[in-house]
Amino acid sequence: MTERLLVPFEESDVFLLLERLRKMYLEAPKQLTLGGLPARPYPVMRAGGRVVRGLPVSDSRLRSLEPIPHRRRVAAVDASIKTLFDLGAARVVESKVVAGVWRGFERQVILGPYKRLALVGDRDEAGEWLLRVELELALRVLHRLGPGDFLLLDRSLAAPPSLKDSTRRVFEKLDRMAAAKGVILVGIVKRSRLKMNTGESLVGYVVTIAERRLPGVPWYYHPVFKESLLPDWLLGDVCIARFSELSEGAFRVDVSRRALASGDLERIMGEIAFIQDLATPGYPYPLKAVHDLARVGDHEADLDRLRILEVLRREGLERFFLADLRSATFKERCLWGELG
Repeated sequence: MTERLLVPFEESDVFLLLERLRKMYLEAPKQLTLGGLPARPYPVMRAGGRVVRGLPVSDSRLRSLEPIPHRRRVAAVDASIKTLFDLGAARVVESKVVAGVWRGFERQVILGPYKRLALVGDRDEAGEWLLRVELELALRVLHRLGPGDFLLLDRSLAAPPSLKDSTRRVFEKLDRMAAAKGVILVGIVKRSRLKMNTGESLVGYVVTIAERRLPGVPWYYHPVFKESLLPDWLLGDVCIARFSELSEGAFRVDVSRRALASGDLERIMGEIAFIQDLATPGYPYPLKAVHDLARVGDHEADLDRLRILEVLRREGLERFFLADLRSATFKERCLWGELG
């Protein structure tokens, strides 16, 4: 068994991996300034088939961050997704979605958890369905907020053309209604795909600079892109922030451009830093709380599968459903030796 686990890598693959990483981390960009000096690396974003070039990364855009105490209400929305049945051509998925409102660390109300169910054809359809589920609950919780309050989403504030028009309209409606009420809409992305022109992660690159310029303190980095170059469907302006000196990483933070038109970014960042989770430094407590409430455990998913099968049995659809299910899982069951 040990010998099977220690199968060596192909040497050519290791060589190619190291070459790509050397180019990404060690080689300077090939672009030159008019004076013939190497140009500073810059962020790039793929937006609707075109590449948006960001501002060259400079430590002059780093600003130290002080948590600002406040008693504003903070709402957060999060949803999980889990595959219940793989039918080959489609999947039955479920989502548990939760919203909550806090004032400081005092919980005022929890909406949910609510269970949602769908039949999806692929990963993109599942992702868009999950987005709709979150947006619909966000619109409901928005009515409990007022001027200066926060509405936090666990995703970027982006409604790209790849989404259905109806989904984009819901996202734009949320942004528009939040701005009309004076609510600050913020998206916090735990895992950003934004990159430098060298191929490195933008967040990782900024963290490296910040460790040299502002060691041991919270900070935020802005601007990343010129606002005039951002597509209309990007509803938020992009920042990078580390909300706590105890946090190892940083996050992409999108703040609604409508909110920034009448708001102070430094104050917004400081007030978000104030509500961080003490057990997970650097991450807002309301988002952590709804994330935990929205989890679907394995035992819970098993019970939900039985509930769905019971409904299908009553409707006379169980035998067709199980036929598709057995066909789709044949390969997996063979590989794992589960055919009896």
